[in-house]
Amino acid sequence: MKKILFASCCLAFSSWAMADNCNQTRNTFDDIYCTNKLYASADNELNKNYQLLRGQLNTQQKAILKRSQLAWIRDRDENCTNGSTVDVACRLEHTQQRNHWIQERIRECKTIGCKTSTLD
Repeated sequence: MKKILFASCCLAFSSWAMADNCNQTRNTFDDIYCTNKLYASADNELNKNYQLLRGQLNTQQKAILKRSQLAWIRDRDENCTNGSTVDVACRLEHTQQRNHWIQERIRECKTIGCKTSTLD
């Protein structure tokens, strides 16, 4: 039992220590860890905003948005993958850009209505 408790404390401390380094990474491992952490957060935010936008669209607009999102995913994967290597920093940048685009569509829907022409 003491070994399990000790291992849990070490794991918790190491997670805290890594998370604390994201403002000033000390090495490549910290940089990769922090980039992955940012990407996971950006991807989560993108998924939430995508669902929020979908909730404001009619059936035809939802189909257009889905087609647009699938095309964006293919484009992101093509641009951010080199053989079997995934460039997480590239995925982060693409995800942040797409999230900004979706947020603009949400603002547009709230102010002037959802324009079908801007969803593609």
